[in-house]
Order: sequence, then C-alpha cells, then structure tokens
Amino acid sequence: MKVILPIHVVAFETDFGGVVSNTRYVEYIERGRYALMHAAHLTLAQALELCGAQPVVRRVEVEYLQPAHHEDNLELHVVVASHEGARTLLQFELIRPRDGALLMRAQQTLAYLTPQWKPVRVPQLFKEKWPVEK
Repeated sequence: MKVILPIHVVAFETDFGGVVSNTRYVEYIERGRYALMHAAHLTLAQALELCGAQPVVRRVEVEYLQPAHHEDNLELHVVVASHEGARTLLQFELIRPRDGALLMRAQQTLAYLTPQWKPVRVPQLFKEKWPVEK
C-alpha cells in the first residue's frame, strides 16, 4: 500500500532562515502513518476493537538529505514495505515536486501491542488493510 500526503510548509515550522526544523520531519512521518490508517479506513480504536491490538512505533530512522523551506509544497510518500513476525516496516520519502528533490528518507518500525502492553504478531487485519507494496 502506498499513500501520498501533500504538505505545505508554514512559517512556524521553520527557523529564522526559513529552513524546516528537523523535528518537523518526524511530525510529517507521524502524519504519514495516520494517512495510511485513514486510507485503509481504520482508526486506532477500530483496530483495537477488531483485532485486540494497535500498532505502536518501535523505531524511527531518518536520513536528512536536503532542507525544506518556508512556503515549499511537498509530498510525503508512505509505503508499507513488509510485515514480518511481530513487526511492520513503513518507508517514507519527502519530495519537493517543483524540482524533484528528495529531502528526507525514513523507516519506521511498528510493533503491535494489546491494551495490557503484550506484544503480538502482525494482526491479519493489518496484513489485509495494509498490503505490502511490491
């Protein structure tokens, strides 16, 4: 599964030089994960109700390649890369369409936990709703 999330950079996301703060990239990644949930017509509450577990972030790796600037229009590409055992791997690319620049690459590893904080294997629901992008 793949989603593309448009992002418009606003002033409060930047420093005095108009460059986007590195912490905002992590926020963009979180927005991308939620866009993936919404594209699958799922909420976290529904996931918990349907399969007894929710995805939680276990690890994030971010490669900052080029800066984004105030008023940039960007696209965050989110891909479900794999489901293995008890983990799902999501991949992200932040692109500036006007010049095709790749600004950031990231991976986010998700684990699945019950309300009692017990880890479980990737629920079938997520394998079905988030098919791996080939």
